[in-house]
Amino acid sequence: MYQLHNYQKQLVQQARSELAHGKQSILIQSPAGSGKSVIIAEIARLTVSKGGYVLFMVHRKELVEQITDSFKENNVDLSHCTIMTVGKIKNQLDKLPKPSLIITDETHHSLAKTYRDIYKHYSDVPRIGFTATPWRMNGKGFRDVYDSMVMGPSVKWLIDHQYLAPFKYYSVKLVDVEKLKKSSTGDYTNKSMDDAIGKTIFGDVVNTYKTKANGEQAIVYAHSVEYSKITANSFNEAGIKAAHADAKTSPTQRKQIMRDFKTGKIKVLCNVDLISEGFNVPDCSTVILLRPTASLVLFIQQSMRSMRYKTGKIATIIDHVANYTRFGLPDSPHDWTLDDRDKKKKGRKDDAPAIKTCEKCFRVVPGHCSICPFCGFEFEVAQAEIQENKKAKIEKIGEFRMTTDYKNNQYGKMKLDEAASVEDLYKIAKARGYKPGWAYMNAKRMGMLG
Repeated sequence: MYQLHNYQKQLVQQARSELAHGKQSILIQSPAGSGKSVIIAEIARLTVSKGGYVLFMVHRKELVEQITDSFKENNVDLSHCTIMTVGKIKNQLDKLPKPSLIITDETHHSLAKTYRDIYKHYSDVPRIGFTATPWRMNGKGFRDVYDSMVMGPSVKWLIDHQYLAPFKYYSVKLVDVEKLKKSSTGDYTNKSMDDAIGKTIFGDVVNTYKTKANGEQAIVYAHSVEYSKITANSFNEAGIKAAHADAKTSPTQRKQIMRDFKTGKIKVLCNVDLISEGFNVPDCSTVILLRPTASLVLFIQQSMRSMRYKTGKIATIIDHVANYTRFGLPDSPHDWTLDDRDKKKKGRKDDAPAIKTCEKCFRVVPGHCSICPFCGFEFEVAQAEIQENKKAKIEKIGEFRMTTDYKNNQYGKMKLDEAASVEDLYKIAKARGYKPGWAYMNAKRMGMLG
């Protein structure tokens, strides 16, 4: 039987209190990795122990198996439960036992007609829904489905209290985000993702992994089967064992891949929208984002996959598609609400806070930083400072400071083949007014990045 953490007990108590005070439908929001299945199993156990009957519904069959196992581990009497996918429930409404409580997992899907038909059929039955992200791309809220929302702890709180792993977030952009176009569903079209990713040098994906997370278990999220397979091949060619899996991979083969990934035989697992919601996979410490998305739900599910807590663990997130510019970081705060979002509201782009990428170490840092707290790189000089230093003839080149008298600078006079380190190359770039990419590309060419 599960032993709940205090914050999990509090969520259970709050939900039960809302129902006791006349609320018919409660949405429980709690971050990815916060132990949602444990909370669900405890609510089911308490309901069944008092003679109730639970109807558990979700959109994927894989979650049926997972929650069944969770119910068994928490001593829930399965003879008083129906655990099914939404589609199967809809087709058997007149045959299933009437529940005393409906539990919906991944309830950000619950605005769909099939869910609402089930809720209408059991209009007098109280229900509880769970999600890490009460958010829809069309801006529609959940007020039509839920009366009340109970909020779990923030991602930051869970990290600070050692329930989620802290993380390092890198952004090494390899795509042309200007080519991304949205479909009628709100996310990017496959064709525009193909165009944006284009002729990406997948060796750069491998090299970034080697410099930022070498040897760590990593999950790669690609936007298509073709690109996922190319990525896996690139890792294999570099001597790093990798495998590809997607929704059409046979269950037998998928299980073998997961076993090999868990034991470390496979270091890098490449997939297409497979390892997000609905699939239980072994722990990893690194995720690599190669799939652009306009969905906050998908971003959180994928970026936080590496943040399951383990003593001493620091998760690594490598974002090659600039998803952070749309949504911020995994621990960025969100104003969750049951109400509709005003999609016409002007201000920040999508839901992203003010953050930026360091062009030297590629860490994502707060937007107010003038110096990278991780590597010491100096960001662009403020316009006022440029004006004050006119006499020194300091100019803004890219995001570096450059004096027109660079030939008198030690690094301005240094020849390229005299550079002994990556640091030297960045100092040469700074002295000459070159952009950081010059130093990065020469460091790669000279074998300094591994």
